[in-house]
Amino acid sequence: MSAQEEERGPDHRHDGAFDNGMVMLGDRFRLHPDMPLPELGTPGVKAYAVSDERGAPKSLYALICRQDIAARTDVLAQFSRFRRLPMSIPLRSGVVDWPPARARRFVIVFEQPGGERVLPSADATIEPWREDRVVRTMMQPLMPLFKELSDRILTHRSIRADNIFFSDPSRESVVVGECFSAPPAMNQPYYYEPIDGSMAMPEGRGAGMPPDDFYALGVTILTLLCGGNPVAGLSQDEVVEAKITKGSYAALVRDARLSLPMVEVLRGLLCDDAEQRWRYEDLNMWMNGRHLSPKQALLPQKAARAFQFGDQEYLNAPALSHALARSWPEALMVIRKNDLESWVRRSLGDDARAEAVRQSTQAAFSSATGRVAGEDRLLARVLMALDEHAPLRYRDIAVRIDGLAQAFAVNYHSDEKRQTFAEIFAQRLPQIWIENQPAMRPELSMLRRIFDTAAFTMAKPRIGQGAERALYASNPNWPCQSPLLKQDYVAELEDLLPALERVAREGKTERPPVDPHIAGFVAAKTKASIDQALSELGTADDPAVFHLGVLRLLADVQRAVGPMKTPYLAAWCASLLQPVIEGFHNRTRRDQMIEMARQLAAQGNLTTLLSLVDDQRRREADEQGFLNAKAEFAALVEQANWLRGGGMTSPAIVKHHARETSSIVSSVIAAVAVLGITLVSVF
Repeated sequence: MSAQEEERGPDHRHDGAFDNGMVMLGDRFRLHPDMPLPELGTPGVKAYAVSDERGAPKSLYALICRQDIAARTDVLAQFSRFRRLPMSIPLRSGVVDWPPARARRFVIVFEQPGGERVLPSADATIEPWREDRVVRTMMQPLMPLFKELSDRILTHRSIRADNIFFSDPSRESVVVGECFSAPPAMNQPYYYEPIDGSMAMPEGRGAGMPPDDFYALGVTILTLLCGGNPVAGLSQDEVVEAKITKGSYAALVRDARLSLPMVEVLRGLLCDDAEQRWRYEDLNMWMNGRHLSPKQALLPQKAARAFQFGDQEYLNAPALSHALARSWPEALMVIRKNDLESWVRRSLGDDARAEAVRQSTQAAFSSATGRVAGEDRLLARVLMALDEHAPLRYRDIAVRIDGLAQAFAVNYHSDEKRQTFAEIFAQRLPQIWIENQPAMRPELSMLRRIFDTAAFTMAKPRIGQGAERALYASNPNWPCQSPLLKQDYVAELEDLLPALERVAREGKTERPPVDPHIAGFVAAKTKASIDQALSELGTADDPAVFHLGVLRLLADVQRAVGPMKTPYLAAWCASLLQPVIEGFHNRTRRDQMIEMARQLAAQGNLTTLLSLVDDQRRREADEQGFLNAKAEFAALVEQANWLRGGGMTSPAIVKHHARETSSIVSSVIAAVAVLGITLVSVF
C-alpha cells in the first residue's frame, strides 16, 4: 500500500477494471452501470446499484463523481471509521473505468438507506411534522453523529431535510445522507447557511466549522415543522437582508406557530453568533428536559438616519454592505462620492468603523466618473470595513475565506472568473480580509500562508508556476485538469504516469505529454526539486531543450513515486527526442542513440532513457570529436586550397624542387662513384 493510500484509508484504491461488462472496484464491489438509482443521486452526481462479492446482505450503491471538481477525499478516511453512526458511511472509494462516460471516474460506495428521503427535494412540500415526531424520529437518532463531529472538529456540510433518509420502512428513525461527492456545502440551499454562508456563492462556502452543521440542523427542524421551505416565496436577497436586520431566527421562523420548548431550541441553533450557538452539550441538556436561555440575537447597530442606495434605504452597515456588493457598478459610484464615512461616523456613531472606511477610501480619483486602477480593490476593502464578518466580495465573487481556493478551482475554466480570482490573489485581498478580523484564529494563520503562496506563484506566469500551480497547491485533492487527462481522474502524483501510459496506449500522442496543468500539478505535489525540468520547459521555442524538459519532468515523477514500467509513455517521449539526438554531431553515434532509445523505451524506464540523451560524458566526447574533425577538415581544406592554387606546378616550386632533386641525384651518383672507386682499389 502506498503512502497516499495509507493516508486516505485502507478502503481507498485506484484499481477499478472491467469484468464481463461490469465494473469492479477492487475485488469485492461490483458496480452495475445498467442499474441507475436516481432516487439516491445528488445534484450533478448519479447513483448506481452495487453488489458485494462477499455476499453481504445489505443493499449498496455507488456515486459516480464528476471529473471537473474534487470529491471530499480529505475526509473520506476519517468518516469511513464511523461504522455505527446514523449517516451514509463510505465503504470504499477509488477510480474505475466507467462505461457510460467512456472515461475513468472517482466512485464512492455506500450502504443504501432503508427508506426514502424525508423530503423528496429541496422545493418539495410534505405534511408538516409534529414537534414530538421531530424530536423522536430525527433529533434523538442524530445526536451521536453530532457528538462525533463536534469531538473530532469535523463538518458534514450537507445536513438538510432532502438529504435525510428514513432508516427503515417503519419511518421511526432517520440517517443523514452523504457529504463527499462535491465540495463542502456546494449543494446546500442558501437558507441552510449562516448569514455569511448565505451571502457566499455555493462553491465558495468552505468546509466551515461544527457550528455551521448545528445551524443547518436548526433549519432542518424548522423545515420539517413547516412541511417544506420555511422562506418559500421570498428571494435570496430578501431572506439574507432579513437575517442581517432581524436575526436568523426571526427571518426564518416568521409567523410559524411553535411551542416554547421548540422556540428555545431553534433560538439556540439559529443564533447568528457562532460562539453562542448551541452545540452538542446544549442540545443534549435540552433533550434531557433542562431549560436553557438562548442568547438573544445581537442585531447590527441601527443608524439614526438611513443611507439611500438605489431605491431603498438602509439603517445598518452590514445590510448596506450586502446591497453594495450585489450592485457593484452602482456601488463604485457611491465610493466616488465619498460620503460613506460621514454616514458611519454621524448616523451610526461608530468611529472605529468610520476610520476603517476612511482608510479604505483615502485614494484620490481622477474624476467624478473616471475609472482608475485599484477602484475595485477599494470597494472590496470598504465592504470589509462595513461588515468584517461578511464573505470576501469582489465584483461577482463572494466567498467565505476558507472557501476561496475551492471557488477558484470550481470556476477555473471560466476565463473571466479565473482572471477575477487572479486579481483577488494579486491584490492580497484575502490577507486584508484576515487582518480586518477582530480575532486571529489558528486556521486563519494557515489560510494566510496558503494565500501568500498562491499570490507568489501566480505572479510568475510560466509553465510550472502561474494559475495552474496555484490551483493545485491551494486545493491538494483537486484532480488534474489537463486536456490530456480529461477522460481520467488524477488527483495524486502516483496516478499521473499510469494515466499518461493509458493515453499513450490509445495512441493519443499528437502533443507532448506535459502541458501547463501537468507541470503545475507536479510542481505542487512533488517535494523534490524540479527546477531544471521547469527551466527547460520554459524554452518552448527550442524543441530540443523543451522536449528534454518533458522527459526530465516525467523521469523526476517516476523517481518520486517509485519504480513503474511505462513502455508506451517512454516510447511517446522517445519519439520527441529527435531534436535532442540531432544535437549530436557524429552520425554513427546518432544512429546508435536512436536504436538505443527504442530499446530503452521498450523497458519503460524514463530515467534510463533520460540518461541516454543527457549523458554529459557522451556530449563532451561528441563535442571533442567534432572539434578534432573540424581541425582535421580545416587542415585538409587548407592543403586542397594550396594545391588548387598551383602549389605543386608553379615555376618557382618546380625550379626549387628540380634543384633539390638534381642535388640529391648528383649526391647519390657521387656517393656511388666513390664507393665504386674504393672497391676497385681494395680488390
